[in-house]
Parts: sequence; structure tokens; C-alpha cells
Amino acid sequence: MLKVSENIYTNVCIENVSKEIGNINLIDNMNLVVENGKCVGIKCSEEVGLTLFKMLYGIIPPSKGTLSIDGIKIDKHNTKLNTVISSILKDEGLYERLTINEYLTFFKKIYCYKAPLNIVIEKLGLLDIQNIKIKCLTYSQKKRVSFARALLSGAKLLLIQEPTLNLDKESLSIIRETITYICSLGFSIIAISVSLEEIILLGGTSYTLDDKGFNAVHSDIEQEENTKEFNNLETNISIKVNKIPAKVDDKIIFFNPTEIIFIESLDGISYINVNDEKFKCTMTLNELETRLKGFGFFRCHRSYLVNLQMVRELVTWTRSSFSIILDDKCKSSIPLSKGKLNELKEILQF
Repeated sequence: MLKVSENIYTNVCIENVSKEIGNINLIDNMNLVVENGKCVGIKCSEEVGLTLFKMLYGIIPPSKGTLSIDGIKIDKHNTKLNTVISSILKDEGLYERLTINEYLTFFKKIYCYKAPLNIVIEKLGLLDIQNIKIKCLTYSQKKRVSFARALLSGAKLLLIQEPTLNLDKESLSIIRETITYICSLGFSIIAISVSLEEIILLGGTSYTLDDKGFNAVHSDIEQEENTKEFNNLETNISIKVNKIPAKVDDKIIFFNPTEIIFIESLDGISYINVNDEKFKCTMTLNELETRLKGFGFFRCHRSYLVNLQMVRELVTWTRSSFSIILDDKCKSSIPLSKGKLNELKEILQF
């Protein structure tokens, strides 16, 4: 069993941090506190995520704001935090000529790791392949080796890029269990991914970081009544909370209507499109249309419900064939029924 260090740093604090590169504002006024033993997942682009990691390492400074660990400011001149942070990146330069055992033994000596190496090897499901050279491993197996190396480091904060994206089923299960285990030891994790689903399924607190800012993603039963209209019995005041539920494995997450780009129905199942990802919804398209009518959503086709705030273009293909082009990253093209054209013109007043 790995032991918790007596000198665990309790808080990572990112306060009013912005970062501009050239004329591009990659991070704008980000505020985050990661407490001891917590996992925070952030859905963002690879460039934004790696920029955040570089600032946490002190490699590059923020344009404004401060980053600190337990009150100690992070910057390139501060060597006190050199052993506090470790990272697991998507494409790591592993020593591929070595076997797993040789590689981890090498880092065991570097990190002065005292416990038996087999504890970590077994924890990451590498026992039966520990004598295989790293160059012969799959991507998923290499990811588990990276996690094993990070565990040996004893770092109080782990920065992880794409922790479970594109992993096989066995590695997916092992990595998720390992992340829970790392947090149980009192260590903290900041994970970044281009996939919101991956971030949500890590089980910690989830955020998105993009040109719309840094925002929390609400999941599970944070507000059990988020999707219901209910009455306050004492004051007899009707309170209406509008959140749209979506299911990811055994989790229920809730989206604000303004986050949703469009909703489509495929084989009788509704899918909510947020950024470039789809999330299954248990509500029918008719139910969603009723729920979202007051939020600027329009039933442009029998299988599509679109957020009119995201409409960028209306394309006429033929006399009876039309499409709506949305202002999202994919420039999504949504069919517009001929019978809905006049109604849309009236709403948008063109």
C-alpha cells in the first residue's frame, strides 16, 4: 500500500488567471481551487490544456493572475515545488528499449521510492507483462505504464492529459480505479481532455474551458429537482428550474439550455449536441421542444430542434430543400423543412 506523505500540499489555487498568446486569449479570468485529494476534470482544446499545464509547472507565466500551491506562488524561479508536480501526457517519450520492470525500476531509484515495486505494477495491471519491452506495448498499456511511473514519483499534484481517451476496456477500468485510489491517498489531480464525456466519467468535479469562459458542468444529483417544476409549500411560490438531463453510463448530467447547440432524434432516441459531442437524453424530442420553447429553440425539422442563437446561415439548395448552418466549431448543417421556412422567417424577421 502506498503511503500518504506527511507534507501533502492541500490546495492548488488558480486566481483570476488569463493567458494571451499573440493576439489570441486562450484563457480568460480562470478561477479554481483544487483541494487535497480531489480530482478536477477540464474539457478544453489541447492547446489550452497544455498552456494551463505549463503555467502550473512555472514554465510560462500567466498574462495576469496568480497560480499557487498551498500559498506558494508558482513561477520559474521557485524551486520549492519541483517535486510536488508530476504529469502524464498523451504522447510520452517512454524508454522503449526497456522492459516495463526495467523502466519502473529506473524511476524507483530516481524518486527514492521505498515500497516494493510490485505494489504499483500490480495496481496498474502490469504484472503479467512486466518483462515485455515497452516498444511492444499497445497505446493503452503504455498509458498504464505512465500512471505507474507517476505513482512512483510521490508527487502531490498530478497533471493528466487525456486520462482515458481511446483506451481499451481493460485499461479504461484500471485507470479509473487508479485515479480514485490516487485521490484516496490525499493527492490531487487536474485532468484535461478534448472529450467532455471522458472528463465527466472520471468521477470528480467537471468544467469546460473555452472561448465562453471557465464553467462548471453539473452532474448526477447535485440538484435532484433540476428538471422538475415544484411548489414551495410554505410560501406557495412556484419555482421552475430549467436543466436538460442527459445520460453518460451510470451518470446523469444537466445542461443549461444555453449550452445546447441542437438536439436530434436518431432511431427514436434524442441526442443533445454540446460543442462537438453528443449526449443521450431520456426525453423525447416533443418533450424537449415544449421544455425549451421559451429559450429560443425551434423545431426546424421533425428530427431536429435547434438553438436559434447558434444560427449563422440559411442555405437554399433547391426550391424545396433548405439547410441551417450553425455557428459551432463543426459548422453543423441542419435540415430545414419547407413547411417551417416561413415560420423561421417570421421568428428571425428576415
